[in-house]
Amino acid sequence: MKKAMILAAGLLMATQAFAADSDLKQIMKQMKTAFKHAAEAQSSEAMQAPIAELTQLVAQAKQGEYPPEKQDVYLEGFNKLSVTLDKIENELDNGEFDAAKTSLQEVDGLREEYHDKRNPSIWQRLFG
Repeated sequence: MKKAMILAAGLLMATQAFAADSDLKQIMKQMKTAFKHAAEAQSSEAMQAPIAELTQLVAQAKQGEYPPEKQDVYLEGFNKLSVTLDKIENELDNGEFDAAKTSLQEVDGLREEYHDKRNPSIWQRLFG
C-alpha cells in the first residue's frame, strides 16, 4: 500500500512537470509568432499590438510552475523580458520607432541567453 502511494505521488508530480513544460512550450511558440510580427512591423502603430501580446505572454509565463532547479533562471529571464518590453512600449508611445526596433534586438538577445541557460551544452556542463 505504501509503495503504491509513493508511486502514485511520483507519477502525479511527473505529470504536473510535463504539463508545465508543455504549457511553457505553447507560450514560447506564441511568443515567437508575436516577436516575428513585431520585428516585421513598419510603424509604431503596427508594432504596438505584438508587443502588447508579448507582454501578456511573459506575464502568463511568470505564473507557471517550473522545476525548482530552474525556477530562478526562468523568472530572472521573464523579469528581464518584462523590463525590456516596458522600455519598447514607452519608446512606441513616444513615437521612437527606430529605438523600439533596436530594443527589440535586446529581446532576441535575451532569448538566446536564457535558452542557453535552460539547455546548457555538454561543454558548458563540463567546464562551466
